[in-house]
Amino acid sequence: MAEESHTQTAIEPGLPRGSVISGTDSAAAAAGLRRIDKFNSDGRLSRIVPHTDTGAVASYCSRFARDFLDANLYFCSAKFTVARGGKVKALDEAFREAESWYATALADFAERHQIEFPLAYMEIPVKLTHQFAGRLLRLVRLYDRLFASTMFCNAAGSVSGAEREEVLRRAAKLVSQIHILCIPDNDKFAQDGSRVPQKASGSTKE
Repeated sequence: MAEESHTQTAIEPGLPRGSVISGTDSAAAAAGLRRIDKFNSDGRLSRIVPHTDTGAVASYCSRFARDFLDANLYFCSAKFTVARGGKVKALDEAFREAESWYATALADFAERHQIEFPLAYMEIPVKLTHQFAGRLLRLVRLYDRLFASTMFCNAAGSVSGAEREEVLRRAAKLVSQIHILCIPDNDKFAQDGSRVPQKASGSTKE
């Protein structure tokens, strides 16, 4: 029991066992998560020329999901709308890798013994201006599903704290990789999606 409590604190210190499922401020306080009232990346929204204009609801129960949505969702959305050529290919391949990995991981933990208990979920409406934005939101939701599933398995003793921490680290890295790929300009990618080699700084012409 002490090991389980330590593991939960290490991964998500603000999400104690037994939190109530709710969208209220009191649930946010109980979960230790700051409610997102306006995304930190919200300023990007007005500058996006949308490929689509779809409304959706982003829900989150983990600190990683909340922080990623808050800081990066609309930043990535803006970059998706102007991505061309090899950058689009690189992003699509990163999405495919992440989606495949999540499908395998979720199926694995679904087969393990679990003790389920309620978790606190917060919600905020979002605008999806590109199909990649929809895929990114889905990946964040999959992270939370994996977060919950591994927590339930940990409570049942079917996954160790160390294994859970490593799985969530890998899961977060795959989502964060999408954000990292958004940062370079289109000309930093070859047509096959590979990164164009960077010239060494300080190099001189012979």
